[in-house]
Amino acid sequence: MRFRLFARSELLLALGLSIATPALAQFPRSIIDPAAAERGKTLYEQQCARCHGDDVRGTQTAPDLIRSLRVLHDRRENLKGKELAPYLKDAPHKLELDAKQAADLSNFLSLSVNKILRSGYDAEPKNLLSGDAKAGEAYFNGAGGCNKCHSPSGDLAGISKRLSVASLQQRFLFPNTGFGSKRKTQVEVVIGGKTITGDLVHIDDFTVSLKDKDGRVQSFNRIAGVKVKTIDPYAGHVELLNRYTDADIHNLTAYLVTIP
Repeated sequence: MRFRLFARSELLLALGLSIATPALAQFPRSIIDPAAAERGKTLYEQQCARCHGDDVRGTQTAPDLIRSLRVLHDRRENLKGKELAPYLKDAPHKLELDAKQAADLSNFLSLSVNKILRSGYDAEPKNLLSGDAKAGEAYFNGAGGCNKCHSPSGDLAGISKRLSVASLQQRFLFPNTGFGSKRKTQVEVVIGGKTITGDLVHIDDFTVSLKDKDGRVQSFNRIAGVKVKTIDPYAGHVELLNRYTDADIHNLTAYLVTIP
């Protein structure tokens, strides 16, 4: 069951109170203590870097902490390691941190996240082409499985001329976001021996709606005997987000910009 969490302003309005909430109050910047971050860096190098990498971006052994939901939550809520410390006590970390050490590590990880943000901290993304193009080509045709859907001589021809390096990287990481036309999720409904297909309009536990090839919207109750299958055209990209290392991303970017 999913519950909706009300924002502070919504709660106050529900109570009959009014408040002008500035944007910065809703989305506060992470407050970093430079001295604590420096101590946290030393702690990280001693306890974490071997698995998560010197740059916090992960290795074949452990994931990228820049994209860790646990780290991002700690940073966003200014928790200063209050939730990180109990988590790190358990396997595979088995790391005992006191409150000060947890706060130091939190400051360092939050600073590491801040450094890669394009809005408010560094407007110019850097080192996007630091990868190995040959390794990126091998990943494209091998472990990444990109060649199953894409072709350098087909849909990707001239991509480096159409997109900036930053946009190109953003496009393959999150192809279903941003501007431009997007491929629709497809849905297949089997009912009474007939198969109806089209673009997904709406789906929940009780009904499904689709727009067929003639532009008509059709709705079906999800009752016994009705089979529904959805096909997300970006499912492969979403699945890769859980597997990419930082090296994979930079190598793939370096390869894609070489496609004529």
